[in-house]
Amino acid sequence: MKPTKIYLAIPYSFNPELSYKIANEVTAGLMEQGFVVFSPISHSHPVADYLSPEKRIDHEFWMKQDLPLLEWADELHVVDLGNGEVQQSRGVNEEMETAFKLGKPIKFIFYGK
Repeated sequence: MKPTKIYLAIPYSFNPELSYKIANEVTAGLMEQGFVVFSPISHSHPVADYLSPEKRIDHEFWMKQDLPLLEWADELHVVDLGNGEVQQSRGVNEEMETAFKLGKPIKFIFYGK
């Protein structure tokens, strides 16, 4: 049986460094459980340092990078920090909308609870 492929979403803009740390921690935990995980924040946060300043914060640029990998995934997992950021995150909301349109299950990981 093939392992489940997970796309891991987490609100980013409210606190990029904290989101990066938590995304890496959650991704590692899921990998240790045997899942195959793509975490756009884990991948993109260090890459952004090598982009032009306007690309670093360009929502459309990042969605073009990330959403094709959501198509690849079996499930979308959303990290919820319990601070209301999931509901306010433009990126996470677009990822959830895309997953819904693609018929992919959406699961929430309630971090720190």
